Amino acid sequence: MGEISYRLQNASSNEEWHAEAGRRIEDHTMVTVDEFSRLVSAIYASAIDPDNWVEALAEVNRAVDATGGGLLIGNGTTRRVLNANVPPEAIESYSEYYRHIDYVLAAVETGAVGLVRSGSELVALKAGSEFDADWMRPHQMDDGLFVRLTDGAAPTCFLVAAPKRSESFDTPERVKLIDALVPHLQQALRTRSELTALARRNADLARALDAVRHGIITVGSQGLVTNLNTAAERIVRVDDGMQLRSGRIAATGMYANRKLQCALHAALADDGSMVRSGQSFVCERPSGKRPYVIHVLPLHRNAVDEIASDATALVLIIDPDEDPEPAAALLRRLYGLTVGESEVAVRLTGGASLADIADELSVSYQTVRTHLQHVFDKTDTHRQAELVRLLLTQRA
Repeated sequence: MGEISYRLQNASSNEEWHAEAGRRIEDHTMVTVDEFSRLVSAIYASAIDPDNWVEALAEVNRAVDATGGGLLIGNGTTRRVLNANVPPEAIESYSEYYRHIDYVLAAVETGAVGLVRSGSELVALKAGSEFDADWMRPHQMDDGLFVRLTDGAAPTCFLVAAPKRSESFDTPERVKLIDALVPHLQQALRTRSELTALARRNADLARALDAVRHGIITVGSQGLVTNLNTAAERIVRVDDGMQLRSGRIAATGMYANRKLQCALHAALADDGSMVRSGQSFVCERPSGKRPYVIHVLPLHRNAVDEIASDATALVLIIDPDEDPEPAAALLRRLYGLTVGESEVAVRLTGGASLADIADELSVSYQTVRTHLQHVFDKTDTHRQAELVRLLLTQRA
């Protein structure tokens, strides 16, 4: 990477290096430490927001006294400009035609990753050719420094360009500066790629959640709502039993809201305990429609990753008027439940208590408990909240 990169990595423990900060480092680079830091900051800012690349490239151009610079990706047939700090007409003509005959970049794309190459070496490969005479020279880009940043069949390449002068552009100072920037450019590209992949996964998940008919809300450790799917947004918008208050989910009825807040405390372990549990209850609606069925469940991570401040709860809101009851026949077919066991399971997902189920089915409370234990065994679950969460997947 060069001496300047080594010194930057060890700046916190090198008093002599700190004393030199802000002064030009003779015989090593064209910029001060502060200027180099600004270049690196601009590069990483571009990883977060690609719109920053134009200014970052302009900063690099100024640092090396170049007339243009850019990031390009691909090979001769698919090559395209990712970002560039050159006149728009140069980008337009390059994209329309000259990218196909860019022999300079073709040589960079097949070269070693991370190797800074000079324009004097590469332009000479086909000096006087159409690309040299009709594009590089008119745009004052027939010299410069070029480097392949990534591996693969369609690599990303970085360049700074300038007109051919009496002195070759590839001075030791310029080469060392670009060489020192290469790992930061590579890391910025990796970061951007990871952020893009994460954004795609989040978008896919959001679309999947929006396809679910239930209202799905995630709540963070401070009780603040972090996400709502489309069904949940619709439920809180009509304000018929459930609403958002200052970023928190709440029930409009005092009794239901007390149950909701207690359930959230239990799911988030807000009392400081390490035991997080789920609860279910019904929420009456002012409209007189059938009450919502609310399930509040803890979302668990791996034990080694989870800390109290990261606790998250899932609030599942089921509107009986919008969502059909789960088919008892489907539960019997999936899990081998008997008729009695499937009836208990169906009613349990609707928020009924064991006593209510016994009354509805005209059986003893003990019979309901026995059926429930059999359901646990057949579905490989151990608690009511876990069972409800499993059975609800059959209704989405």
